[in-house]
Amino acid sequence: MRLLAALLLLFAAPPLALQIVDERGKKPGGMVVDAANPDDDGWLELSIAKAKLPSVIIWPFDARVKQPEGPEPVPVVVVTKGNAKVLESRKTVAMLAVPLLLGRTPVDAGLDEVALEKAIAGLVASEDDFEKGIGLLFTHKSADAVPSLGMALRARERVMTRIPSDIYPAAMLHGIALLRINKYDDAAVAFRKAMLVRPADIEARKYRAEALEKAGKPDQDLLKKR
Repeated sequence: MRLLAALLLLFAAPPLALQIVDERGKKPGGMVVDAANPDDDGWLELSIAKAKLPSVIIWPFDARVKQPEGPEPVPVVVVTKGNAKVLESRKTVAMLAVPLLLGRTPVDAGLDEVALEKAIAGLVASEDDFEKGIGLLFTHKSADAVPSLGMALRARERVMTRIPSDIYPAAMLHGIALLRINKYDDAAVAFRKAMLVRPADIEARKYRAEALEKAGKPDQDLLKKR
């Protein structure tokens, strides 16, 4: 029934608009990205259907998107595999760091791991809240990461067009930072925000259940689904 509802919502919604850019922030020529296979929550899988060079999607971090709440397109970043210039942009470095911090399968962008880790650590000097928060979280400075990630999340929640694929990782990272410094109630709130855009997401449920349990407010339903 949930899958049927997702399909009905998909067909009732306007066509999904994607804003595809490369590591330079420019629209790549000859690039075609498909969105298909909706899950129970209406999230679609992205895949590269056509590209001039071997390429990989680095944003959204797990190549999944959902119809945004507003008129703007969903940002998608595709980079040339093995292109070391990807590490010259803090924006793309932060994108590559997200699956690492969430404990997900990292994107295979064909980059040197040591160079990537050095670039992620260097994000602490960024003036962008999301990038800085990621750098601080990666370098185990969770308390310092909390304010930056919190501001990044709020910024994504308050824009005219709310992009679920931008909100979800921001909420998860904020929650993880709060969990690491024992702010369990606040962490549970952050993970709930992630669940609002991905209700069936196992990871968000698992983290929220952990936060509530450590706060002394176990949710039996969430514990059963961990």
